[in-house]
Amino acid sequence: MKRKVYVKGLPAVLWLTVFLTTACAGAGPKKISDEYVTVENYQGIEIEKVEIDETTEEDVDKVVNHMMSSYIRKNELPEDTQITDEIVKETMSDTADTVEAYRAELKKQIDDTKKESARKEEETRVWEKVMDNSEVKKYPKERLKKVKQNMVDLYESYALQENMEYEEYMKTIKLEDKDLDEAAKASLKQELVADVIAQKYGLKPSEQDFQKALEEYAEEYKFTNVELLLKAVSEDEMRRMVIQDNVKSWLTDRCRYAEKADEAGKAEEADGAGKAKRADEADKE
Repeated sequence: MKRKVYVKGLPAVLWLTVFLTTACAGAGPKKISDEYVTVENYQGIEIEKVEIDETTEEDVDKVVNHMMSSYIRKNELPEDTQITDEIVKETMSDTADTVEAYRAELKKQIDDTKKESARKEEETRVWEKVMDNSEVKKYPKERLKKVKQNMVDLYESYALQENMEYEEYMKTIKLEDKDLDEAAKASLKQELVADVIAQKYGLKPSEQDFQKALEEYAEEYKFTNVELLLKAVSEDEMRRMVIQDNVKSWLTDRCRYAEKADEAGKAEEADGAGKAKRADEADKE
């Protein structure tokens, strides 16, 4: 939960202006570093806002039709079978009792998905700019070897699935060992940058928060439980993923949105009109 900050002695409008400015742009040093990386201008990153399309009845219709198609095939019903309150209660929802309530439930789910997708896109935009503003001084050698080996292991598993030798598979997908070297460095750079910011601002998860994040990951990636997730991905790697997620979210909370071209044009036009008016009034005087 975010702690509220109260500012005494400021008019409401001025307080709001101060709050919005500091909340978007962030506060703190413009440059941080450790023995591995230097990160500059990481707060107040400017990005274009991701617009969210309004969810329409047609959007809901698509989901309902998809669900009904599965229901019809499973129960061998006529293709023109329409959804009913009974079907909703029987198989479609644990909470909705009517078609209307089910459609409202679906609309909220679609809205939430769009918001989550927009947020992830904004986090990606912020993170890309933070990477551009970061420089690696040196890579921890053992960790770099480990990151590359993880990639090799992954491609070996792909080769196995295709019944191919690793070298043959890599030639097929046109990847060389030097490509993995560069990919490992790029991946480790993100890890190092996230770590220095997390260390500075206390963004590393507590054990309780980490366990909660694992449960969310398991659900998102369709693992039955956390134990199966940790068999697929080590606990150390998962912890690094959670730290990066925390840092990306924290940075995005402190980003600012670029003014749209049309809005900027209108503002400039209004400013120009204001100056012309003042000049005209001065001439009259």
